[in-house]
Amino acid sequence: MHLPVVGGANHVRPGLGLVTIGQAPRTDLIPDVEAALSGVDWVEHGALDLLDADGIARLAPHAGEHTLVSRLRDGSRVRLGATSIAPALDGAIRRCVADRCGAVLVLCTGRVEHGPASVPVLHAEDLAHDLMARLVGDGRLGVLCPVPEQLTDIQERWEGRLGRCVIAAAVDPYTAGLDEVAATGRRVSAGGADVVFLDCIGYTGEQRDVLAAEGIRAETARHLAVTGAVDLLSSASCAPPRRA
Repeated sequence: MHLPVVGGANHVRPGLGLVTIGQAPRTDLIPDVEAALSGVDWVEHGALDLLDADGIARLAPHAGEHTLVSRLRDGSRVRLGATSIAPALDGAIRRCVADRCGAVLVLCTGRVEHGPASVPVLHAEDLAHDLMARLVGDGRLGVLCPVPEQLTDIQERWEGRLGRCVIAAAVDPYTAGLDEVAATGRRVSAGGADVVFLDCIGYTGEQRDVLAAEGIRAETARHLAVTGAVDLLSSASCAPPRRA
């Protein structure tokens, strides 16, 4: 784990806090984005790190609440309510600030809520979706999400952004085998998708590579989000001071 060193004469690299809505460390995620993180110092915290099983269970989605999916430290999957998780997410952000991070990246492409923070809070949803919209250009986008109850929201968000129809399908990044991911990707590609976006931080580089082996151009949210955050943070740290 890399602890950020911020400020002072010895500061040479910016510090980035990585906040998962599940539990840290995300040993399934960091190897995929280590190269992108090489330009910054970083620290991980999870919204659920300080909660026991009962506390986590109380954050399950209520009726009408958007469903989020993440990973616990033992590798199991958990469903969370986008509103219910806000206080726990605030706590993880505060722990990043206490570790002297210059900015925080919330590792979730769903709609998450949190309170104000004393440092910039970046969202994987914004960064990854912006970059993916540029990558797809005028092409047709296919989107994979973890669970069927997210499909309507995913389609509405992407169609609102792109101004055209997208093709979406559900396959769980945490529980599905590679063959199931490949089959779902083939189905979306056969429906006319030119590029497939794996719209959850849980989707891995290995799953992207399985689609590539099928001839399907694909990209993961984790890669785009972390790359975008590091670029923003590094650019800000290199910017000349503003004149008084």
